[in-house]
Amino acid sequence: MIDVQATLRWVQGVITDPAGTATAYREPLASWQQTFMQITLPVYVVAYLLAAVVAAITGGNFLLGSIGFFVLSLVWVLAWTFVIAFIFDYLAGTFGGTRNFDAAYAVVGLAIVPAALGTVIGPLPWLGWLLSLAASIYSLVLAYRFIPGYLAVPDDARAKHFGLSILFAFVVNLIVTFALGGLFASSFVYEPDFSAESESSTATSTEGGLFGGIDRQADIADSAANDTYEPPADGKLTEKQVAQFVYVFEKTKQLRSRLTERIEAASSQEEKPSFGDVFGSIGDAVRAGTAEMEVVKTAGGNWAEHQWVRGQLETARIHQDLNDTTRHNYQLMLKFEDKLNELGF
Repeated sequence: MIDVQATLRWVQGVITDPAGTATAYREPLASWQQTFMQITLPVYVVAYLLAAVVAAITGGNFLLGSIGFFVLSLVWVLAWTFVIAFIFDYLAGTFGGTRNFDAAYAVVGLAIVPAALGTVIGPLPWLGWLLSLAASIYSLVLAYRFIPGYLAVPDDARAKHFGLSILFAFVVNLIVTFALGGLFASSFVYEPDFSAESESSTATSTEGGLFGGIDRQADIADSAANDTYEPPADGKLTEKQVAQFVYVFEKTKQLRSRLTERIEAASSQEEKPSFGDVFGSIGDAVRAGTAEMEVVKTAGGNWAEHQWVRGQLETARIHQDLNDTTRHNYQLMLKFEDKLNELGF
């Protein structure tokens, strides 16, 4: 049976507190049948129906064609969750982890929530596809972070296990797509040129590649999640904190601009991009999504403090002279107003 309240609770938990939700879902661990009925099935069915409505309203592109095509596409994406869970489970044993299909499917069921929700906004004009891609990438990051707790994959084998799992899943997806005569190609698969030998396909494997990128960004996210900060009792910012915030914001904008240019360059190629180009672009998109966090952590900063500073600046901007604290913080912000406006804050 589908428990609507439980479904909403787990979906909200994944979005607001993924680490805590993943821990809570393990105690006790649900069977794969329960995860499918409580999370995967209702989330994807609702997401597909809402996406169809959004596409109809906005004129966007979402599984245009017959009802049969819509249903087959939904069935395939649900079946795909079992494929990736099986791969996670099987390779966990190979890399020194614990094999448990219930646990592997729980990883998939929880981590795939952002990707499913991203389906809803995918048909939106202009930014829909980009937001949907970002949601899918976030699902990959969540899966990477959930796997050690569910499948006990050792830290030194974590990146290899995840990278190989995604590679196998990608290959299986290609095989199924080609076997079905390209039925799902427009919705689920991008067709890279595997025969292309390009400089970017080798370069991205170490710096901007999918697996290395996810590994690095997940480590940054884990480090940031462990940051703590005790704000001053009066809530007042220092000029040094605001200056550091402006610095981070500026460097973040520069990093995202550079990554976006690389993604756009790869997507605008006249020839089909190589396998490495595809993975490199996804890796760049992962970095773009966590760019601000990366700038903070690589500069030796405290993510919790950075978030507090951002919140205090937003409050000061809204209220300005509500009390002594907001007046103080607003006056500090005015010293950097031109730069903040220039950066779009």
